[in-house]
This record gives sequence, C-alpha cells and structure tokens, in this order.
Amino acid sequence: MRRWAIPVAAALAASALQAGPAQAGVVRAQAVRAGTAQAAPSPVTALERHFTEHTGLRVSDVGRMYRDGKAVVTIWRKGRVEFDASGVYATDTTGRTEAGRGAVREFEHLIGRRLGSTRVICFPNEAYLSGPGYETWLPEGKSWLGLIGPANIKQTAAFPQIVNVFEPATLGTLLSRAAVRKKLASGTYHQGAVTLRTLYAVSPSFRDRLAGPPKGKDAKITVGFRLWLDRSNLPRRLTTTWKQPVPGTPKRPTVTVADTRYTGWGAEVVLTPPPPEDTADAGRVGGDLSPPPTLPVG
Repeated sequence: MRRWAIPVAAALAASALQAGPAQAGVVRAQAVRAGTAQAAPSPVTALERHFTEHTGLRVSDVGRMYRDGKAVVTIWRKGRVEFDASGVYATDTTGRTEAGRGAVREFEHLIGRRLGSTRVICFPNEAYLSGPGYETWLPEGKSWLGLIGPANIKQTAAFPQIVNVFEPATLGTLLSRAAVRKKLASGTYHQGAVTLRTLYAVSPSFRDRLAGPPKGKDAKITVGFRLWLDRSNLPRRLTTTWKQPVPGTPKRPTVTVADTRYTGWGAEVVLTPPPPEDTADAGRVGGDLSPPPTLPVG
C-alpha cells in the first residue's frame, strides 16, 4: 500500500502549481492527508514488518490478582524482546512477585536498599534463571540455572499479560473484537472483550500455559481489553481484566488486571545467554529438581 502514497501525493502537489494561491493551499493539504493516510500499514502488517533479526523493543508491565477487592498477588516485570523472521526469538526480563500490594516496596524504603529480583533470559529451547529462590539449587560459584524447554520463551514473552500481542493472529483477533474504536492524537484506541475459548484457538503462547482447551463455563470467561496503538499502528499499551472462579467459593472469584507498556519499537536488540562458567545445568543439579514455580514470571 505504501508504494501508492508518493504518486498520489505528487500528483496532487503538481496540480497545486497550476492553481491559484487559495486553491493551491487546499490541494497541498489534500496531498499531505493522502500521503499520511497511506503511510501507516495495518496493525498486523506493522507488527510483522518488525520481525527482523536483532530487532526488538522494551516491555514493562504490572499484574495484580484481587480477591474481595484487595490485591493478593502483585507481579512486576520489565525487559527487552528480540525478534527474528518468525516473531519473538528471545526475551530478557527482570521481575518479582509479592503478596499484597506494595508491601515489599515499603520495606525496601524502610531499610534503604532494594531486595533481589528474578531475571529470566529465554531462547526458543532454553531458559536461564537467576535471583532469589534459585541460590539453593546452584552449586558454589554458579549464579544462573539453565533449563531446557521450548515453551519457556512463549510463556515469558507474555506473562503477567495473558494476551500476547506479538502474535499476529492474536493481535488481529483483538482488533476484530473491539466494540469501541477511537482516533487519538497519539494513535488509536480499541476496547472490547475476547473469550478464553477464542484466545486458546488463536494464541500459541496461551495454549502452552494450559493442559488442554478450556471447557464449559471456563471457555466462556471473557478477557476485557483496552489497546492503544501509536501513529505507526504498533501497540504501545495493553490492559486486560478477567475473572476466575475459585473452587468452593464461586461467588468470590479472583480478578486479574494486567497493564503492559511497549516502547522503543525497532531498536537493535541482541540477547545472549549468560557465560557458561556461571551457569549450572538444571538436569545436573539434582534428580529431585522440579521446574521453579516462578518460571513464567520473568
């Protein structure tokens, strides 16, 4: 579509040279609008154009799970994402999980220093973890725990965000389910909802989180979303909200809210594994080692 922008704008500008001053101003304005309208590709196309080796962006998000109106779990995460020709190739994120809302940060302020966070570096078939909770599994002199598993990269690319906008099909589904669309000075705003059944059908990373497709009432659970796109039609913010019933107390579901920001699209990103001499193979640390429960947190 872009290849038509220059000829159309040029033709309008040329006609302006043959018109009077007032008419020329109108024609020039039309030329600018024509070029601008053709400049931005569709959101899915804009995303796929960034699927280039060593290209990426930064992400930061916070997710909170509420029960009876109070936050019971809070997750913070920030880091970088690297693409290749097929999509997300690698992620390097630092994050932490705490009970409640803000208790850890208040304690850090009180003692005058920051507590440790978990860092996760993921590639298609391997992940490396470092931080509180992993030291007891590491031999002396090692600071990284290495894990093998193709699902690692897909999970950490989205968590704590349940919706992965780095998947073209998932992004396209959100846009098609938007009930509200608004133009903004900074881009566009889209608001709507999608069921877990639909999300499972279109999102590979969401399928990797579950043992099987959601069934019955679970399949009908809706994920409300608000998506902001920039002027280039690339995601710059996504918030999602969804309720999950709690066994035994169906009238007191948990409510999860995730807010993710995307910045620096098109930046050069080259992620590398930690040095081998600092890494311990999880398969050799101990026979009773199970995957850490915080693996998807990043």
